[in-house]
Amino acid sequence: MINFISEADKSEKAIEILHDVLETEALRLTYSLNLAKKRLKKFERRYSVSSEKFIREWYAEDLKGKDMEYVEWAGEYHFFKSLDERLEILKSITHENS
Repeated sequence: MINFISEADKSEKAIEILHDVLETEALRLTYSLNLAKKRLKKFERRYSVSSEKFIREWYAEDLKGKDMEYVEWAGEYHFFKSLDERLEILKSITHENS
């Protein structure tokens, strides 16, 4: 659980600002996730395999572009998963009035 303390006369404004910041970050992460998803789909269509299966079972030798393409796909997949994790954590943050 995350708690924050603010001066009493500024607490409502602080809560409003934090809410706006969290909402803006959630929008940014959602936008970035959609872009990453599009890039992953290109690889998935090209090789007719899901990114999850690629990460579990494939090697650079399995790809036309070999090492560079493998690094790009794997990097994009891990970037996507990182963004997704951040968004889930962000969405789990709630505020309770004391």
